[in-house]
This record gives sequence, structure tokens and C-alpha cells, in this order.
Amino acid sequence: MKRNYILIAISCLLLAACSSGKKRLEQGDYDTAVYKAVNRLQQKPQLSKAEKVLRQAYTLAVNEHMEVVRFHDNMDDMFKYDKMVREYEMIAHLNSAIRRYPLYANLVTLTNVQNELATVRQEAAMAHKLEGERLLTLDNKQRARQAYHHFVQANSFKAGVVSTKVLDNAQDAGTVNVVLEFANSARFFRSYNTDEVFNAVRNNFKGTRYRFMRVVEPGELDGAPDDIIQIEMDDAHIGGVDFSKNVYELKKEDVYMGEATTDSGEVVEVYGTVTADYIEYCKTINSRAQLMIQHLDGNTSAVHHRQVFPSTYSWTEKWATYRGDERALTDSHLDFVKRSEPSLPNPEWLFSQTTAPLVARSVDFLRGRFSHLR
Repeated sequence: MKRNYILIAISCLLLAACSSGKKRLEQGDYDTAVYKAVNRLQQKPQLSKAEKVLRQAYTLAVNEHMEVVRFHDNMDDMFKYDKMVREYEMIAHLNSAIRRYPLYANLVTLTNVQNELATVRQEAAMAHKLEGERLLTLDNKQRARQAYHHFVQANSFKAGVVSTKVLDNAQDAGTVNVVLEFANSARFFRSYNTDEVFNAVRNNFKGTRYRFMRVVEPGELDGAPDDIIQIEMDDAHIGGVDFSKNVYELKKEDVYMGEATTDSGEVVEVYGTVTADYIEYCKTINSRAQLMIQHLDGNTSAVHHRQVFPSTYSWTEKWATYRGDERALTDSHLDFVKRSEPSLPNPEWLFSQTTAPLVARSVDFLRGRFSHLR
């Protein structure tokens, strides 16, 4: 009985699959109908419904793709071959799928488009190559980047139609040279290690792998750079120590106090209330820093954009003492009581903590400014 259920379930699945292929055919989705029919025939060869769907869908699919090819072939568009390649490739994919069905030769006559596909790939490759060569002659970095992408596209249609040397030349012609310049404002305390901040920004930004961007040092180029990034620490302040002292009266009831003997001679446990003065001390140092970034045109020095990034850091330490009964204190209170009065942190360390967020924010900002050069 169980075996019969399994056979019924398999039959239902095959019927549903055939119906699905037929439904796609009726909806005009001929390619999908072909793929579904082939899948069914691989599971159950010579399934008549699937064979019928395959024959009809393949013929209609090929006719549809060839009609699109003819339409584009009549267009006055130098990149029309890109679209024609896609249509021929879709026919080739259908052929490959059908060949996986061993009995296809007696069922469907495949339309061989390999020669046509090779021809239009050659035409598409040459169209992109010629356009890339034209754009390179314009002596413009943006056009050179477009030329590079056309060369890459040309090679995707026919490998090697554009040489590696030509690709490298296009990439170099489209590369933007960016110089980083660092400075401190006269208002800034120069005793802090600003080089640590600037070097972190420089190293992280130079590590950005954008195809058409080169980060260079001032004076490294023979001529003017394309873009200048000026980075200035124009504010930094390590505040004084803010000291506070607060006293809290703590009380805990039903605390075991010991034992006592009643008048009748009975020994009983005694519970009572204990109190303590909890003295909490706190030291705080508030620090701030501010980094300014300007994006300038390398030829005209015109400011394209200016951005200021602020940052703050608060160092806080607490400790405590108490007077009275220790049992009135909670575990949290006791934790602070065990602490000693902290030593003040090194100002350079405070500066480092304050400026740390500025590095990530600055690098993210710069990468965003030049993201079009990926």
C-alpha cells in the first residue's frame, strides 16, 4: 500500500511539472518552458506531454530570439551587436539544455547559431575597441576611464582583441593623482603627537584599492596633482580634572546581629538594622578634538568641499570609602570600596583616545569622495 502512495506522489509531481511547462508556454515564456520540459524528460524520458511542450516551446523561443536579432541588426547603433550576442547566446543555452536529454535528436531539430554568434561577438568586440580608441584621443581622464571599460568589454566578447599594454595605458590615462597635505592650526597644542593621526589617515587611505586613483606624497609628481586633500587638526583640548564627592546613607534591615537569652532562658537569634555612610569619589577629564578636511582642485586650488569632524572622549574613574557597618553595603558598593584612587592618565594617551574615531571617519569620507574611481 505504501508503495502505491509513492507511485501516486511521483505521478502527481510529474503531472504538475508538465503542467508548469505548459503554463509557461501559454504565458509566452518560451525559454522557461523549454527548460522545464527538458527537466521533466530527464526524470521520465518519452513523456508525451513534455515532448510536445518542448517541440512547441523551442520553435517559438528560437523564432522570438531571431526576431529580436533582426530588429537590432536594422538599428543604426554601433553597440547593437551586444544585444545580438545576448540573443544568440540564449539560443545556444537552449541547445545545450536540450542536448542533455538523450532522445532529443528524434524530437527537435536544433538551430545551430555558433557561426552567427562568433560573427556578432567579433563585431561587438571591434565596436567597443574602436569607441575606446576614440575616447582615448580626447585627452580627458574621465573619457580615458570610459575607454578602459570599453576595452574590457571588447575583451569579454573576444579575448585578446585589446592588448594588456593598451589596457594599462588607458588605466594610467584615467588615473587621478591625489596629494595629501597635513597641517596644524596655530590654535592647536603642538605638544601632542599629531603625526600618529595623520599617518593613520594616510596609510589607510593609500590602502584603498581604487583602479583609477593614486595617492601620492607632496612633491612626488613632476607636475600638478589632479586633486589635493588638506587635512588639519584645528582644535584639540584636554580638559582639567573634575572632582566630585557624594555621600549616601545606606541602611539594611533584618540583619543578623547575634544571639540573646530571654528571661525564660531560651536562646534566640537577634536581627536588626545596620547603617553606613558610603562616600563615592569621581574624577573626570573631558577631551575634544576636531579635524578639518578640504578637497581642492589640483590645478586651480578651488575648494570642492570642506568637512569638519568633531570628536570627544570622557575619562571617568570612581572609587569609594565608607564609615559604619560594612554589612549595609551591597556587592557593587564593596567593589568600589576595594578600588584605590586612580592615577591621572597621560595626556598623550587621552589625545590618542580622543582622536581615534577621527581616523575612521576621515578615511570613510575620502573614500566616498573618490568612489567613482573604483
